[in-house]
Amino acid sequence: ILDRTPGGLRFRHPLLRKALLDRLGPARLPVAHARAAQALESLGRSPARVGRHLVEAKDPVAAVPHLLRAAETQAALGAYTDALATVSTAREHATGEHLARLLALRADLLLAKGDRSARDAFRAALAVVTDGPTRAHLRVGLARTATFAADYETARIALEGLEPDGGPSDAELMLAQGLLAYLTGDLATADSVVAEARRRLAFGGGGAAVMFELVALQGLLARHRGEWFQKLDSAPHKAAEEPGASIGLFDSYLCAAEYMLYGTRPHSEVMELAAELRASAERAGVLRAVAFATALRGEAALLMGNLDLAAEELRESADLHHDLGSTAGEAHALQRLGDSHLELGEREQATVLATRALPLARWSTMALHLLQRIYGTLVYAAPTPEEALAVVDRAEAAMGVDDECLFCQIMFVVPAGHAAAAVGEIERSRGYLDTARMMADRWEGTVWHAMVLELQAHLERAQGRDDVARTLLARAAETFAGAGHMLDAARCRRGGRGGLLVQTAPPAGVGG
Repeated sequence: ILDRTPGGLRFRHPLLRKALLDRLGPARLPVAHARAAQALESLGRSPARVGRHLVEAKDPVAAVPHLLRAAETQAALGAYTDALATVSTAREHATGEHLARLLALRADLLLAKGDRSARDAFRAALAVVTDGPTRAHLRVGLARTATFAADYETARIALEGLEPDGGPSDAELMLAQGLLAYLTGDLATADSVVAEARRRLAFGGGGAAVMFELVALQGLLARHRGEWFQKLDSAPHKAAEEPGASIGLFDSYLCAAEYMLYGTRPHSEVMELAAELRASAERAGVLRAVAFATALRGEAALLMGNLDLAAEELRESADLHHDLGSTAGEAHALQRLGDSHLELGEREQATVLATRALPLARWSTMALHLLQRIYGTLVYAAPTPEEALAVVDRAEAAMGVDDECLFCQIMFVVPAGHAAAAVGEIERSRGYLDTARMMADRWEGTVWHAMVLELQAHLERAQGRDDVARTLLARAAETFAGAGHMLDAARCRRGGRGGLLVQTAPPAGVGG
């Protein structure tokens, strides 16, 4: 009747289980579930299993603490969809402290999934949470969701009165304050907040991911002052003095570099500056800086349309990062190398490279900057629209609260919008378009506006409005060409992606 498995016992066939349950009858079944819950709890088994049996035993109130522990475990493991389902099961019957913890967890989970209802979830949690540190965490979370949605007034109100107190959440708070100041044009405040946050982190507290975000924001501030390359040029010498900080130092420049590559600076100039950085890094003996500069030169070549040079530089960068044990740098170079193969129509090779990059990115400290791009490449490399949308679904299930970057998110939502439109999911595609448009409006002076125009054209064509689509593609081509993205401009002049993803290559570096 039974088979023994590593996790316990199971029936040899589901029909055996059904026959026994039918004989047990509905009146005795809740009692059996209650006994099972008691036995599992005494054996120290999974809270999820205990909670499930208590729910089936018609005792949902007793199930709440077990379901809460199960949801917290699922969230810690990155199973955000499962955790939300568990929270939903427990929420209706929770009270007091259990309700407060469930609502706080729900808000964090919705933020992790990029759900637009996260702001309301944070407000609901704040209405019942009384614990001081938890309330502060929720207010920072509310500010973060509001900032992502360009609701700066709500973000200001959420952060009002919060000050660093020497606790472990100081860096997260100051990062939120710095981002809000930066996005609202208060660059002086952003600069001072970031500098103070980095000083505090140097004495402990926070984490590597927060530190890298602060360095990336510092890089963006330097870019606004026209000092980004000067700051980057001094980095090899700092790394030579502190070799242990070398990998993290250059990883943290990644996001600002992407902003620059999609901005107004000519790619030929970026290539020259990258070559100078490489020469300086070689003189300083800092191989991590050499690998970074090589990747930067390869990316610029890719966006210019020089695919041979791009492949050569990116392959060398991937090898250098691999030898140095820099998983983030290797993942980045592999994904960009995959983009160069996509431009040549080599989808299978692009998929292989992006798939190799995925686990490297996931377990690096730069996951939030890399996962979105890698999944974007995998969407464009899929052989059919249906498979492309399946990649989108898989990506959304896998990416969480630490995987959302104000810059890099557009590298996923644009491919996702194309995939949804290609299979006729118009409303879903329109949601991605709205997100992409919001992000492009936030970062003026980038070719992201052209990416949005092309996506909008694809959505219009999917609804049969070909004349509108042609007008939008012409505008996209003009914007791409003005920024030096000639391959992208040429594709838009040819008519964009058409009705199927498989008909054309993706924009150079988009989704990467």
